[in-house]
Amino acid sequence: MRTASTRVVRSALAIILGLAFISLLVEALEFGLVTLVNGSPTTDSETYYGIRNRSWFLVTKLVYNTIAAAAAGFAAALIAGYAHLRHGVALALIQTLAFGWALTQEEMRRWTPDWVWVALIVLTFAGIVLGARRAAARAAGP
Repeated sequence: MRTASTRVVRSALAIILGLAFISLLVEALEFGLVTLVNGSPTTDSETYYGIRNRSWFLVTKLVYNTIAAAAAGFAAALIAGYAHLRHGVALALIQTLAFGWALTQEEMRRWTPDWVWVALIVLTFAGIVLGARRAAARAAGP
């Protein structure tokens, strides 16, 4: 049987690692794809976002972001080891707050079209919760 302090630590770890998982996976994929399209890495914002904001790229971003969100929701729920869906919803809410904070930062907001922000918020929330739901179903067994 788990102690209350163990549950708290696992819960916190699940959320922190879930956020890190989404961020690291999404940023690595995005940087890799921009580098591939550009032919080499770039630190120039105009070049980077000029590539990243092409229509096909933004649609691709929504796909890989949703997949990463589902994987993070699944992982966070498994790490927590209990109340799987509750941890998924908590992770989704915290990620949504992070998106909300990003929208208040002019430097971050100006590089991404508003429709992409809206889609990212909706799809990321749904992906995380669906991933956690899948983990809950897996934990419940056949």
